[in-house]
Amino acid sequence: MKPAYPYALPYVRYRQLMAEDFSRLLELTRSADGQLTAQVPGCPDWDIEKLVRHTAMVYLQKAETIRTGVKPQGRWVPEEILRLGPAEILETCFGRLTTEFDSHEPADVAESWVVEDQTVGFWIRRLAHETAIHRYDIEAALGQPQPIDGDLALDGIDEVLTVMLGRGTDTGGSKTGTVVLESEGFAWTAYLQQDEVTITGEGIDSPDARIAGEPNTLLLWLWGREPLPDDAAIQPAAAELRRRLAADT
Repeated sequence: MKPAYPYALPYVRYRQLMAEDFSRLLELTRSADGQLTAQVPGCPDWDIEKLVRHTAMVYLQKAETIRTGVKPQGRWVPEEILRLGPAEILETCFGRLTTEFDSHEPADVAESWVVEDQTVGFWIRRLAHETAIHRYDIEAALGQPQPIDGDLALDGIDEVLTVMLGRGTDTGGSKTGTVVLESEGFAWTAYLQQDEVTITGEGIDSPDARIAGEPNTLLLWLWGREPLPDDAAIQPAAAELRRRLAADT
């Protein structure tokens, strides 16, 4: 059964925001010809070109997952696509993704790593957030980062905690504890155990760490893109949450 995402936006709104963020991402890619080797601050191992090609491959992989019903395996990317330049590969792969979105209803079946949400709608939500984060990344690499839409950022806090956290292979938590995150009157509690993390959509009294902020600030910290404006993130439980998120995203 598909889980309820209490902060989720209508699918048409995800599509609108994704299109806007993609348009900006493509515009900056086209204008960054002489700066493609500029380092991406939130991803130190990437320059702009690696960021763009990564994003394009994410789009293409999800398009193929929706089109065929399963995640592609092996050498599945056509050579003619791999030979495209940064702007061309980004535009081509996004076009294939939106073709699949346009050809399906959000409730249609599509494989994902969330067992209880095997739908096209999962990927609409997921890739709206992926596009927003990487639009921010390329802007940051060029020295002009702009905030993520407030409603999308609030939903993104929930998404990174409930969808992304725990999907990796890091099961060796070095610390345990509880972290409460608060934004716009909403709260989440992360219960950090040695081998798993449990997330609830409510706060608790006396957690080991409490982090509050407006949605964009909190989301960018969770994704490792920006620091928090106070010392909350240096509390051991908060630092452990960020470490586990880094391992899973």
